[in-house]
Amino acid sequence: MPKLENRSQMMSYLGAEQRNTVWSWCAVDDDEKKVYFSLWADTRRKDGDETSYLVQEPHWGINEETGRPSAARNDHDEKLRLAFEEGYETFGYVVVAKDPGASPRQIEETRTGFIFEIELLRQHDGSIRGAVRKRINLR
Repeated sequence: MPKLENRSQMMSYLGAEQRNTVWSWCAVDDDEKKVYFSLWADTRRKDGDETSYLVQEPHWGINEETGRPSAARNDHDEKLRLAFEEGYETFGYVVVAKDPGASPRQIEETRTGFIFEIELLRQHDGSIRGAVRKRINLR
């Protein structure tokens, strides 16, 4: 297998499509019923034996002035619906922020050598975490 250089190449290799290669936070393979979510590296949390990453915060992609969701948020919400309501399998790929404190964030690096099989967990504060169930190496 050739080295995957970026997120677009990785999603192509996995048979998944992003709605937009610039602003999408996720990708989907409708034929295989699989969804792939971005997982920010700095949101990794370890609770005992369980490792999880933040998949979505309630305020992500919501315009503070209008309360309206961005196209990226609408896309992400649709992919979450596929997972929660349509039984799509869920996976995550790790992205590293240029500046973890920035809002909005920008991706400095996508780690393309592996993905995680994850279980989506709704939190009391409205956020969604992805609990790692299995690492899948891509090279």
